[in-house]
Amino acid sequence: MSRDLASNLKHMADDLAPSDTLTSKVKRIIDRLTLRLHDARFKWHHLINRAVPLGSFAKKTSLRIMMDLDLVVYLNEGEYPYEQFLNDLDDYLTMHDSYEDCVVRGINLTFVAEGTLHVDLLPARNMVPRNEESQGQRARKLQYDNMMRYIKNSPNPFDEGWKNSTGLSETAVEFVKRKNEKFHAGTLARLAKLWNKTVCVEEFHSGRSTIMEYISIRAAEIEQRNGRENTLKAFRRFLSIIGCQEEKINIFWTDYYKDSEIDDRMKRTRPLLLDPTNPFNNILRGKNKGYMEQMEKFARVTLGRLDEAECQALRGGDIDMIAIFQHQPSWMNLPLNSRPSAKKPRNFYVGVHDGDGGLLMPKTVKKSGALMDTDREIVESFLFSFTDITATSSKKKGERNVAERVQRDVQKMIAPDTSWSPGGEGSNKDARMEIPFKDENGRDKVLKVSFDMA
Repeated sequence: MSRDLASNLKHMADDLAPSDTLTSKVKRIIDRLTLRLHDARFKWHHLINRAVPLGSFAKKTSLRIMMDLDLVVYLNEGEYPYEQFLNDLDDYLTMHDSYEDCVVRGINLTFVAEGTLHVDLLPARNMVPRNEESQGQRARKLQYDNMMRYIKNSPNPFDEGWKNSTGLSETAVEFVKRKNEKFHAGTLARLAKLWNKTVCVEEFHSGRSTIMEYISIRAAEIEQRNGRENTLKAFRRFLSIIGCQEEKINIFWTDYYKDSEIDDRMKRTRPLLLDPTNPFNNILRGKNKGYMEQMEKFARVTLGRLDEAECQALRGGDIDMIAIFQHQPSWMNLPLNSRPSAKKPRNFYVGVHDGDGGLLMPKTVKKSGALMDTDREIVESFLFSFTDITATSSKKKGERNVAERVQRDVQKMIAPDTSWSPGGEGSNKDARMEIPFKDENGRDKVLKVSFDMA
């Protein structure tokens, strides 16, 4: 393995980008969903102006190990929070398609497409006049200008700005893509998102991925202002922003609004991560402030690990990427393992099998009610990221049996003091996960992990 920590981090980040095959699969899913939305059998079809993929997929900052899709549906009629639309769409998709785990969550509908892709479908108010084209740069500008005019003229712009942030998402995508072209922040964003998957903050916090992206952009901007383009320095800057005292976070841009348009109270707010398209939306408001307080502690630990790795490299030693991205907290200290009088993962099966190339990203199958969604997301984040980091690091080191290393390390993470013995695949257990990776010869492998909740 190279003893240059910066190049190792960049290699890991670049390796996290989705393949062309996976991207094409997601595009096919989008096309299929769009047809469903415009199907005459769906009672809202005549009110749908357009459906637009947004989020990490559109920004090109997705991780192949946990790729998801945000699809915004612009409606010509309807009022926030669009409950009737979401409930009707839930019923329609359940009846007419094979999507799994359809659930209305507040202001969005979530489901799983083709067994692996988690989809968030979010309705938004269409602000493009019906006599105008609904696609292209002009449509995006009309949507943004008219939505901001609506927010500014409302009785409570801060409340309306938060509720209608989805209606500004196309411009947010444009902002990130432009910054990525100029500052190469996409590489850092993927590294930041990987790190985000290795730390556990209990409960759902909206916009975690977006927070990682925007702080990555600011970190990349600062480093390149200093005349550097170095993945290690940018990643350290990213962690330093999070790891400082949370009240000092003060990030905003003036690409889409003027400094004078930011309310004085908003400017004084800490922590402040202002939506680059919406001066009334502090992304770190409410529960996300507590989220950042927890992330601060994790960032400081990782900064210490980076220092240790850099010292090791300077002494001529190998770089241990697994140690840098070691999970926080440990598996045994995760909330689902430490809650008193609650069911916990038990009776594990862990094994590596040959793959056929058909599984492009990890897959989870669980019995109804066996695992809460928040716990499922935590387990997926830990297992998916740990498997990928271990496989990538082992191949970089030139190890001869990557599959064996992955299986052994996952077993050790889950139950460090257990003597594992061969067993069946555990297809009847309460939850099972399949995680694809490639071995040292580029052959497809699948790590299978299954367990009961008892």
